[in-house]
Amino acid sequence: MKRWKLIGGIGLMFILGVLVGSAGSRLYHEYYLERKWKDPAARTTFFLEKLSQDLRLSDDQQKKIKPVIDELDKKREAVNAVRRAEIREILDDGFSRMKEGLDAEQQQKLDEMKARFDEQMKKRKRPPKSFH
Repeated sequence: MKRWKLIGGIGLMFILGVLVGSAGSRLYHEYYLERKWKDPAARTTFFLEKLSQDLRLSDDQQKKIKPVIDELDKKREAVNAVRRAEIREILDDGFSRMKEGLDAEQQQKLDEMKARFDEQMKKRKRPPKSFH
């Protein structure tokens, strides 16, 4: 009987460790990385810190690299803005063409599905996995 209690206790500790580690990783991701990813100034600082740490950059090198990172971020955001607009047009066209073959009730359900999809896409903006 004592042996089973020991095995059960060890198993329980293992499961609790996995749960706590998983919750901690999720909190770290949501509150640390995601905040840094949404703000352009914080994003630049984040990349510069990462490069400085990985490449052991000197202060002079950091000063030279920071404007390049700023420029890259502005260009990336401009490209993403164009892509988002194009994707939005494609999706809107597709949904309107789908509606043509549906009755009124189905069209309403499709509109609700599209609204949920749009909401999920707004929440999805996350940092790339390579920066975890």
